[in-house]
Amino acid sequence: MEKFLISEMFRLELRWQSVDYSDEGKCYLNDAYFTGPVLQVAQKLNEKDHMLLDFYSQYIQLVKGTYVANFNWEGIKYSADGKKIYLDKAVMSHDKELTNVPLLKEHDYFVIDTSNHVVEKHSKNLVYKTYLINNENTMYRFEK
Repeated sequence: MEKFLISEMFRLELRWQSVDYSDEGKCYLNDAYFTGPVLQVAQKLNEKDHMLLDFYSQYIQLVKGTYVANFNWEGIKYSADGKKIYLDKAVMSHDKELTNVPLLKEHDYFVIDTSNHVVEKHSKNLVYKTYLINNENTMYRFEK
């Protein structure tokens, strides 16, 4: 097992090669994959599934209410070393009315906090706290 800080144990990253906004209210994440320390202890993913990504704590300056996006995929493939999960047909759907949120860039990525999604807590936590990170590995700050 790789070494990491205990606070990083539940870190899940969602990365992609490119983004496509060709359909209103949807963002297609091309060549998307999950990676991060949590994969060492996580249960196997379903072939077709979704997650509700909660951006509110980071986007609080941009939106008036909550901002939760539905992220889904249709197909998975684990890397040989188990450190990546490649996702087929990865798409994030978001509220068409919220035009103040930033468009994703090719080298951005999400850090997803899975700490509230261990077996004992998962049923009481429907969303995953998520943060948008830039290509310099710094969290975006969206202050007015």
